[in-house]
Amino acid sequence: MLISPEQQQKQLPLQKSVRPLRSLKSAVEPVNSNEIWLLTLSDLLMLLMIFFVFLLASPLVQAGKSTQAGPVTKPAAQPPAAVEKPAAPPIVSRIPDSQNPPAATMEDDLHRILGQQDDRTGVTIERRSQFVVITFPEQILFHSGQAQLRTAAGPTLEKVAAFIISHPELSVEVQGHTDNRPIRSERYPSNWELSADRATQVAKMLVGLGANPQQIATKGFGEYHPIAPNISEADRLKNRRVEIQFSLSQS
Repeated sequence: MLISPEQQQKQLPLQKSVRPLRSLKSAVEPVNSNEIWLLTLSDLLMLLMIFFVFLLASPLVQAGKSTQAGPVTKPAAQPPAAVEKPAAPPIVSRIPDSQNPPAATMEDDLHRILGQQDDRTGVTIERRSQFVVITFPEQILFHSGQAQLRTAAGPTLEKVAAFIISHPELSVEVQGHTDNRPIRSERYPSNWELSADRATQVAKMLVGLGANPQQIATKGFGEYHPIAPNISEADRLKNRRVEIQFSLSQS
């Protein structure tokens, strides 16, 4: 039995509803592939433009507000707060005359206390850098080869002790020296022992006269610190001596 085309169309109605879907799909595909990314890019550029407009306009808005409010006066600069430092310990002048260096003042004081020494005695007072030294020749204090103090040395050592007592800030070093002639005795095997014993006897005399023993030290140098060449008797006599050295205490 033959069916006419018109009858076939009436028997298959579903084929007519499928065709519009195919046409819709073909219409949407160009939009998704070509235009969506352009829309996204344009939105991004618009947002960036808006951001930069706000960024540039913000200083102008702030300037307008400050102009309307009137000139802003800065507060006067305050001086920095003074930092309270711990109080420094008071400086105690160890030497009463501040215009002279300590050694020069000590030298003047010793000259005043000891007085003008007779040239025949040979006692000298001299300044050596920061030290002041009194030099006693052997014949003022001792007999040759001995360490027992002579009675005539008492008055001069009393003045030296008084000076030490009035200057508790000083350090005192008593130094014994000899010439280079050897000494061989039961008591003094060498000049070292003789020079050390002489320095000790002078220090003991000063302490006995009231000087503070904590200020005093002794040294024996023997023949190894001469002030003359040990050639003549006069030069050897200069080397046989006791020196009392004064300096400011380091403590």
